[in-house]
Amino acid sequence: MELSGILMAFVILLFLVAGWFGLYYLGNPPLEDADSTVKITGNCGDTMELALRFKGDTVQRTRHWTDGCSVSNQCIEAAAMLAGGKTISELKSINMMHIMEITGQLPESHLHCAQLAETTLQLAVKEYLKKLGAQS
Repeated sequence: MELSGILMAFVILLFLVAGWFGLYYLGNPPLEDADSTVKITGNCGDTMELALRFKGDTVQRTRHWTDGCSVSNQCIEAAAMLAGGKTISELKSINMMHIMEITGQLPESHLHCAQLAETTLQLAVKEYLKKLGAQS
Protein backbone atom coordinates (compact mmCIF):
# COMPACT_ATOMS: atom_id res chain seq x y z
CA MET A 1 0.00 0.00 0.00
CA GLU A 2 1.29 3.43 -0.86
CA LEU A 3 1.87 6.13 1.70
CA SER A 4 -1.01 8.17 0.27
CA GLY A 5 -3.38 5.21 0.80
CA ILE A 6 -2.30 4.80 4.42
CA LEU A 7 -2.66 8.54 5.00
CA MET A 8 -6.14 8.53 3.43
CA ALA A 9 -7.22 5.57 5.61
CA PHE A 10 -5.93 7.38 8.71
CA VAL A 11 -7.83 10.56 7.82
CA ILE A 12 -11.05 8.61 7.22
CA LEU A 13 -10.66 6.76 10.51
CA LEU A 14 -9.96 10.03 12.36
CA PHE A 15 -13.07 11.58 10.77
CA LEU A 16 -15.24 8.62 11.83
CA VAL A 17 -13.97 8.66 15.42
CA ALA A 18 -14.43 12.44 15.70
CA GLY A 19 -17.96 12.11 14.31
CA TRP A 20 -18.82 9.33 16.74
CA PHE A 21 -17.59 11.36 19.74
CA GLY A 22 -19.45 14.43 18.46
CA LEU A 23 -22.72 12.56 18.08
CA TYR A 24 -22.30 10.94 21.48
CA TYR A 25 -21.70 14.31 23.14
CA LEU A 26 -24.64 15.96 21.36
CA GLY A 27 -26.88 13.06 22.35
CA ASN A 28 -25.70 13.11 25.98
CA PRO A 29 -25.08 16.72 27.00
CA PRO A 30 -23.91 17.44 30.55
CA LEU A 31 -26.72 17.91 33.06
CA GLU A 32 -26.50 21.57 33.92
CA ASP A 33 -27.53 22.63 37.43
CA ALA A 34 -27.85 19.07 38.70
CA ASP A 35 -29.05 18.78 42.28
CA SER A 36 -26.64 15.93 42.99
CA THR A 37 -23.61 14.65 41.11
CA VAL A 38 -21.37 11.85 42.34
CA LYS A 39 -18.40 10.08 40.83
CA ILE A 40 -17.11 6.82 42.29
CA THR A 41 -14.22 4.58 41.30
CA GLY A 42 -14.64 0.94 42.25
CA ASN A 43 -11.99 -1.58 43.29
CA CYS A 44 -11.92 -2.82 39.68
CA GLY A 45 -10.81 0.61 38.45
CA ASP A 46 -14.09 1.48 36.71
CA THR A 47 -15.45 4.94 37.44
CA MET A 48 -19.16 5.70 37.39
CA GLU A 49 -20.76 9.12 37.51
CA LEU A 50 -24.43 9.89 38.09
CA ALA A 51 -26.17 13.26 38.14
CA LEU A 52 -29.75 13.77 39.31
CA ARG A 53 -32.04 16.76 38.89
CA PHE A 54 -35.12 16.88 41.08
CA LYS A 55 -38.40 18.67 40.62
CA GLY A 56 -40.05 18.76 44.01
CA ASP A 57 -39.23 15.41 45.58
CA THR A 58 -39.15 13.49 42.27
CA VAL A 59 -36.22 12.86 39.93
CA GLN A 60 -36.88 14.89 36.81
CA ARG A 61 -33.75 14.04 34.81
CA THR A 62 -30.63 11.87 35.09
CA ARG A 63 -27.25 11.77 33.40
CA HIS A 64 -24.78 8.91 33.66
CA TRP A 65 -21.24 8.19 32.53
CA THR A 66 -18.63 5.49 33.00
CA ASP A 67 -15.14 4.78 31.75
CA GLY A 68 -15.63 1.08 32.37
CA CYS A 69 -16.60 -1.89 30.25
CA SER A 70 -19.92 -2.45 28.53
CA VAL A 71 -21.29 -4.22 31.62
CA SER A 72 -20.46 -1.16 33.74
CA ASN A 73 -22.21 1.01 31.19
CA GLN A 74 -25.31 -1.21 31.23
CA CYS A 75 -25.45 -1.14 35.02
CA ILE A 76 -25.13 2.63 35.47
CA GLU A 77 -27.58 3.15 32.61
CA ALA A 78 -30.05 0.82 34.34
CA ALA A 79 -29.59 2.67 37.65
CA ALA A 80 -30.22 6.01 35.92
CA MET A 81 -33.27 4.61 34.15
CA LEU A 82 -34.66 3.20 37.41
CA ALA A 83 -34.12 6.56 39.13
CA GLY A 84 -36.14 8.55 36.61
CA GLY A 85 -39.48 9.71 37.99
CA LYS A 86 -38.86 8.21 41.43
CA THR A 87 -39.24 9.88 44.82
CA ILE A 88 -36.46 9.86 47.39
CA SER A 89 -38.02 6.99 49.35
CA GLU A 90 -38.35 4.96 46.13
CA LEU A 91 -34.73 5.73 45.22
CA LYS A 92 -33.54 4.45 48.58
CA SER A 93 -35.10 1.05 47.88
CA ILE A 94 -33.31 0.51 44.53
CA ASN A 95 -30.58 -2.10 44.88
CA MET A 96 -28.31 -4.19 42.68
CA MET A 97 -31.00 -6.83 42.21
CA HIS A 98 -33.27 -4.24 40.57
CA ILE A 99 -30.38 -3.18 38.35
CA MET A 100 -29.71 -6.78 37.39
CA GLU A 101 -33.39 -7.26 36.49
CA ILE A 102 -32.93 -4.55 33.86
CA THR A 103 -29.52 -5.67 32.56
CA GLY A 104 -30.27 -9.37 32.59
CA GLN A 105 -27.98 -12.05 33.93
CA LEU A 106 -24.45 -10.76 34.49
CA PRO A 107 -21.33 -12.90 34.48
CA GLU A 108 -20.15 -13.62 38.03
CA SER A 109 -16.96 -11.73 37.28
CA HIS A 110 -19.04 -8.56 36.68
CA LEU A 111 -21.51 -8.60 39.57
CA HIS A 112 -19.45 -5.82 41.14
CA CYS A 113 -20.63 -3.53 38.29
CA ALA A 114 -24.23 -3.72 39.54
CA GLN A 115 -23.00 -3.15 43.10
CA LEU A 116 -20.99 -0.09 42.00
CA ALA A 117 -24.03 1.30 40.16
CA GLU A 118 -26.16 0.82 43.28
CA THR A 119 -23.53 2.51 45.42
CA THR A 120 -23.29 5.42 42.98
CA LEU A 121 -27.07 5.91 42.99
CA GLN A 122 -27.36 5.70 46.77
CA LEU A 123 -24.49 8.15 47.26
CA ALA A 124 -26.20 10.57 44.84
CA VAL A 125 -29.36 10.36 46.98
CA LYS A 126 -27.34 10.95 50.18
CA GLU A 127 -25.57 13.90 48.56
CA TYR A 128 -28.93 15.44 47.57
CA LEU A 129 -30.35 14.95 51.06
CA LYS A 130 -27.21 16.50 52.54
CA LYS A 131 -27.65 19.50 50.23
CA LEU A 132 -31.29 19.81 51.31
CA GLY A 133 -30.26 19.73 54.96
CA ALA A 134 -27.69 22.46 54.40
CA GLN A 135 -30.27 24.68 52.68
CA SER A 136 -32.93 24.37 55.37
